[in-house]
Amino acid sequence: MTGRWRGVDRLSACAGILGASVIGIGSVVTAVVYRGADGEPYSPLNHFVSELGELAQSERAAIFNASLIVGGVCFAMFMAGLAASRPGRLRLAAGAVGIIAGIGGSFVGVFPMDQLTRHSVAAMTFFNLGWIAVGLASIDFVVRPDARFPRWLAIVGVATVAAFIGFLRELAANTESGRLASPEARPQVWALTTLEWLTIAGIVGWVLLVSLSWLRAGEAALPAGSTAPARAGSEAG
Repeated sequence: MTGRWRGVDRLSACAGILGASVIGIGSVVTAVVYRGADGEPYSPLNHFVSELGELAQSERAAIFNASLIVGGVCFAMFMAGLAASRPGRLRLAAGAVGIIAGIGGSFVGVFPMDQLTRHSVAAMTFFNLGWIAVGLASIDFVVRPDARFPRWLAIVGVATVAAFIGFLRELAANTESGRLASPEARPQVWALTTLEWLTIAGIVGWVLLVSLSWLRAGEAALPAGSTAPARAGSEAG
């Protein structure tokens, strides 16, 4: 660690903040006006995340799907930058898995729920790999201490991983194909959709907290009054 603030760090941290914010705003904006097949309002307690992007049902599906595309790309950039900013092999694994998970998340928006087969492949790519990326990065925060990434971030990461695993287990127990299809009879409170939303809230929150911590540490490392990233020690002489 040189303690210097590099352009890649700023870009990656800002990508994380942007992606988390876009997904959060896109979800709220879309959910507010959503009305289901029976005229019911949207609820994370019994609606899948992807139902917000269902073109045949969601009034502002295009907004939600666009937010997933942007958010997925930003997550991939965030994980790539995180891997580039740290030493060791564990961060490389976290970065590689995170990039693929982010691409999968973007394709959830490219192939909305109306295209169920492709949509399910994209969604399961994200869900099966997202928790691994968060878990590996969180472990790395613990085994390789870094002032930019306090160890308490690993606690948020562990909670996020638990939500992912809980959702995946509930999905396996409730479906034969692994497809995230809307049910014929919708319960008032459904563990499957509730856990899915917890995974989304978890990963969005984890990315946002890591990015903010990263950004603050970088800004603090800049010389007073400086607006440009400091050069690496080898370049500064």
